[in-house]
Amino acid sequence: MMKRRGALLAGSVLSLASGTALASGFGVSYQSVSAMGTAYAGSGVLSEDATNQWYNPATLAGLSSAQFSVATHQVWIDTTFKADGASGPGDFEDVEPFVGSVFLAVPFNDRVTFGLGINAPFGTKIEYEDGWGNAVAPGVTSGDFYAQESDVKTLNVNPAVGIQVTDNLRLGAGVSYQKIDADIENAATRLEGDDDAFGWNVGLTYSPNENNHFGVAYRSEISYDIDGDITFKPAATGLPVALEFAGKTSLDLPATLQLSYAGDLNDRTQLLLGVERMYWHSLDRLVIDHAGPAPLPNPAVENFNWDDTTRYSIGLRHTLPSDTVLRLGLAKEESTQSSDNRSAISPDSDRVWATIGAGFQPTDNLSIDVAYAHIWVDDADIRRQDGTKPPLAGTYELDANVIGAQLNYQF
Repeated sequence: MMKRRGALLAGSVLSLASGTALASGFGVSYQSVSAMGTAYAGSGVLSEDATNQWYNPATLAGLSSAQFSVATHQVWIDTTFKADGASGPGDFEDVEPFVGSVFLAVPFNDRVTFGLGINAPFGTKIEYEDGWGNAVAPGVTSGDFYAQESDVKTLNVNPAVGIQVTDNLRLGAGVSYQKIDADIENAATRLEGDDDAFGWNVGLTYSPNENNHFGVAYRSEISYDIDGDITFKPAATGLPVALEFAGKTSLDLPATLQLSYAGDLNDRTQLLLGVERMYWHSLDRLVIDHAGPAPLPNPAVENFNWDDTTRYSIGLRHTLPSDTVLRLGLAKEESTQSSDNRSAISPDSDRVWATIGAGFQPTDNLSIDVAYAHIWVDDADIRRQDGTKPPLAGTYELDANVIGAQLNYQF
């Protein structure tokens, strides 16, 4: 087992990605149930609860009392692979990830608020049945050589501060400590390990008048310098035993820019807009130097060439006379990939979100948010033949349903 190692060593064209995250690349969108209700539109300018600090630390300054928020999401994902021509007997195993996050906000005074978030911004859990992909010979299928299982988790701890600079302007800044654990495997290679690194985030909100509110936030990329191990299986070495070697590589997870708007249509209804840009070009390729002898490729190189992505969202937030909050949202999110660079363990494609949610306040210091999202994902074609591997050709079909519940307690 690797200790503080590079989980993302890409041995035999293994990729870290998250078809199961149902966000661009291997990002995890599920951080706030209240924000999911409006498809994340306006999430970086509202100060509904402590979870908004993830999207913009300046929103902390809009909270007038100490608050603790716990958000939970249950995800159901339907994924199938249809091979072109003769196919193997295997397909995807069912995956139903549970995603949780915790946020705290504590005002120091009427202008400065401290925040703390603990969440999982990147990750994947995907597993294929044996014998998936294209049938290339009796008892041999192509898919196993591209991916068998990927289990990647991140933990992000993010202290932040929001400051009410003027009546119209709020500023915020934070520091992220992020840890990653991974177990990535195909028929030729298995990679296991963990590492940690630091990043930062800043933001502001500005209200030129009482009816219009704008937010801008930036979260830095996270850069890992990784030492680790690569295990080459008999399928890669031609030997009867697996071989393990030390290796090293670097990994840059993407920066994010978020723009938000909230417009008051009347005393009870807000129009919400959002744009989120993720700079996946930082994950251009992985170059892994290792201690293995020839003819094993050294360095081993995994080319991603992923595109930057944008999510556009629009939502409505309406407060009933009973103080119950109703939410609706739609979002369109781009893919990191196209047919010429699609990864076998990241069937990422363009997607559309439709969301609905509500917020209730049963007591003065307790509120509860619930939300539902359905995600339609465009069919994703793949045409790959990497090195000496057999060709993989077919189409991924994906969609997902998400329900969330969030508790907010003021003290």
